[in-house]
Amino acid sequence: MFRSGIGRALSYLSRTQAKSQPYLLKPKLRKMETSNTKPLVWIDCEMTGLDHVNDEIIEICCIVTDGKLKNLDTETKEQCYESVVHCPKEKLDAMDQWCLDHHGSSGLMDKVLASKKTKEQVEEELLNYLQKWIPEKRVGILAGNSVHMDRLFMLKDFPRVVQYLHYRIVDVSSIMEVARRHNPSLTAVVPKKEAAHTAKSDILESISQLQWYMDHYLKSEEETKEFVESQNEKRPSEEPIDQPQKKQCQ
Repeated sequence: MFRSGIGRALSYLSRTQAKSQPYLLKPKLRKMETSNTKPLVWIDCEMTGLDHVNDEIIEICCIVTDGKLKNLDTETKEQCYESVVHCPKEKLDAMDQWCLDHHGSSGLMDKVLASKKTKEQVEEELLNYLQKWIPEKRVGILAGNSVHMDRLFMLKDFPRVVQYLHYRIVDVSSIMEVARRHNPSLTAVVPKKEAAHTAKSDILESISQLQWYMDHYLKSEEETKEFVESQNEKRPSEEPIDQPQKKQCQ
């Protein structure tokens, strides 16, 4: 039974069959690279439903980019890792109507039934892919749309992948929600999503969406240059604010 710092039982973690692993703990902060070089690990999963305890991941895609959203995979034709996990027909038949309609029309259900890969095999392949492009553990930041849900499923199905990644995430949907409230006229002209509901197409849309917000909503380094310089002039005894902090959090 998991317990909080004040001794209270965390029955939720017990119900989800979470194990007492290091990846469930907030790791000690290490010196951070600049945001331009810190890689983003874009992941999207298709599942049998949204119940992370009882439903399962049936498709996953991963694209690794740098901070400027450039794909780091220069070797494979697909420029990504993509795989389908086998799931019994009775489990697929028990999905809700939305999943039956979308996974059926996309052809994913047929791919899942034909696949011979287990969750363990896919986890191993994905971990190897990440280690190839991001050799250092807890450096790559998980990114995507509502990616906290994908992470929740991966904690159960692909725990070693979660453990390898940094604990922070970049959630494009959070930027979208802020923009909707801060600049609704701009978000009214955001390009429409295709909503193909395949893992790879969803990732590519998420990357394009973040690029759009970077181009049209977020200020660039050049646009903030004068402001940063003026702030640095006001604090000569301190480290410039556009530089990563040297002190590590304990």
